[in-house]
Amino acid sequence: MSVTVSSTGGVTWARLSGEIDTYTVPDVRAAFEELAIEPGQKVVVDLRDVTFLDSSGLGAVIGLYHHVGEHGGRLQLVCGDITLRLVRLMHLDQVIDVVDASEPSEPSEPSEPSEPS
Repeated sequence: MSVTVSSTGGVTWARLSGEIDTYTVPDVRAAFEELAIEPGQKVVVDLRDVTFLDSSGLGAVIGLYHHVGEHGGRLQLVCGDITLRLVRLMHLDQVIDVVDASEPSEPSEPSEPSEPS
Protein backbone atom coordinates (compact mmCIF):
# COMPACT_ATOMS: atom_id res chain seq x y z
CA MET A 1 0.00 0.00 0.00
CA SER A 2 1.19 3.50 -0.75
CA VAL A 3 -0.18 7.02 -0.55
CA THR A 4 1.23 9.81 -2.71
CA VAL A 5 0.12 13.37 -2.01
CA SER A 6 0.58 16.28 -4.41
CA SER A 7 -0.95 19.70 -5.03
CA THR A 8 -1.53 21.25 -8.42
CA GLY A 9 -3.49 24.40 -9.22
CA GLY A 10 -5.25 24.58 -5.87
CA VAL A 11 -6.23 20.90 -5.97
CA THR A 12 -4.75 18.38 -3.54
CA TRP A 13 -4.42 14.84 -4.85
CA ALA A 14 -4.04 11.76 -2.66
CA ARG A 15 -3.23 8.76 -4.85
CA LEU A 16 -3.65 5.40 -3.14
CA SER A 17 -2.43 2.07 -4.43
CA GLY A 18 -2.39 -1.53 -3.27
CA GLU A 19 -4.58 -3.05 -0.57
CA ILE A 20 -6.46 -0.72 1.79
CA ASP A 21 -7.60 -2.83 4.71
CA THR A 22 -7.51 -3.05 8.50
CA TYR A 23 -3.74 -3.48 8.48
CA THR A 24 -2.89 -0.60 6.13
CA VAL A 25 -5.62 1.92 6.98
CA PRO A 26 -3.65 3.54 9.85
CA ASP A 27 -1.13 4.74 7.25
CA VAL A 28 -3.96 6.02 5.04
CA ARG A 29 -5.55 7.90 7.94
CA ALA A 30 -2.17 9.39 8.89
CA ALA A 31 -1.65 10.63 5.32
CA PHE A 32 -5.17 12.09 5.24
CA GLU A 33 -4.59 13.87 8.57
CA GLU A 34 -1.50 15.58 7.17
CA LEU A 35 -3.44 17.18 4.31
CA ALA A 36 -3.65 20.96 4.66
CA ILE A 37 -7.22 21.87 3.71
CA GLU A 38 -8.00 25.47 2.78
CA PRO A 39 -11.57 26.85 2.64
CA GLY A 40 -13.15 25.98 -0.70
CA GLN A 41 -10.28 23.67 -1.65
CA LYS A 42 -10.86 20.59 -3.75
CA VAL A 43 -9.35 17.32 -2.54
CA VAL A 44 -9.22 14.38 -4.95
CA VAL A 45 -8.66 10.85 -3.69
CA ASP A 46 -7.51 8.67 -6.59
CA LEU A 47 -8.41 5.03 -5.96
CA ARG A 48 -7.67 3.72 -9.47
CA ASP A 49 -4.65 1.69 -8.34
CA VAL A 50 -6.30 0.23 -5.23
CA THR A 51 -6.46 -3.56 -5.57
CA PHE A 52 -8.56 -4.21 -2.46
CA LEU A 53 -10.72 -1.95 -0.29
CA ASP A 54 -12.57 -3.01 2.85
CA SER A 55 -14.89 -1.20 5.24
CA SER A 56 -12.02 0.28 7.25
CA GLY A 57 -10.70 1.90 4.06
CA LEU A 58 -14.14 3.30 3.30
CA GLY A 59 -14.25 4.58 6.87
CA ALA A 60 -11.02 6.50 6.26
CA VAL A 61 -12.51 8.05 3.11
CA ILE A 62 -15.69 9.03 4.98
CA GLY A 63 -13.58 10.55 7.76
CA LEU A 64 -11.68 12.59 5.16
CA TYR A 65 -15.00 13.66 3.59
CA HIS A 66 -16.12 15.08 6.95
CA HIS A 67 -12.72 16.70 7.61
CA VAL A 68 -12.69 18.39 4.20
CA GLY A 69 -16.31 19.52 4.64
CA GLU A 70 -15.58 21.02 8.06
CA HIS A 71 -12.93 23.17 6.40
CA GLY A 72 -15.27 24.28 3.59
CA GLY A 73 -13.58 22.07 1.01
CA ARG A 74 -14.92 19.56 -1.49
CA LEU A 75 -13.96 15.90 -1.87
CA GLN A 76 -13.95 13.92 -5.08
CA LEU A 77 -13.17 10.21 -5.53
CA VAL A 78 -11.67 8.78 -8.70
CA CYS A 79 -12.53 5.08 -8.80
CA GLY A 80 -11.46 2.11 -10.86
CA ASP A 81 -13.58 -0.99 -11.37
CA ILE A 82 -12.67 -2.54 -8.01
CA THR A 83 -13.43 0.50 -5.88
CA LEU A 84 -16.34 1.88 -7.92
CA ARG A 85 -18.49 -1.18 -7.26
CA LEU A 86 -18.03 -0.92 -3.50
CA VAL A 87 -18.51 2.87 -3.42
CA ARG A 88 -21.78 2.50 -5.34
CA LEU A 89 -22.92 -0.47 -3.25
CA MET A 90 -22.49 1.66 -0.11
CA HIS A 91 -24.27 4.60 -1.85
CA LEU A 92 -21.31 6.88 -1.19
CA ASP A 93 -21.72 8.18 -4.74
CA GLN A 94 -24.94 9.83 -3.55
CA VAL A 95 -22.98 11.87 -1.00
CA ILE A 96 -19.46 12.23 -2.42
CA ASP A 97 -18.67 13.27 -6.00
CA VAL A 98 -17.38 10.13 -7.73
CA VAL A 99 -15.63 9.92 -11.10
CA ASP A 100 -15.61 6.62 -12.97
CA ALA A 101 -12.00 6.23 -14.18
CA SER A 102 -13.20 4.36 -17.27
CA GLU A 103 -14.77 7.62 -18.49
CA PRO A 104 -12.52 9.30 -21.07
CA SER A 105 -12.27 12.72 -19.38
CA GLU A 106 -10.05 13.74 -16.47
CA PRO A 107 -11.70 14.33 -13.08
CA SER A 108 -13.19 17.81 -12.92
CA GLU A 109 -14.89 20.11 -10.48
CA PRO A 110 -17.04 18.13 -8.06
CA SER A 111 -20.73 18.60 -8.55
CA GLU A 112 -23.12 19.44 -5.75
CA PRO A 113 -24.56 16.30 -4.15
CA SER A 114 -28.06 15.56 -5.34
CA GLU A 115 -30.94 15.14 -2.97
CA PRO A 116 -31.77 11.48 -2.28
CA SER A 117 -34.97 10.31 -3.97
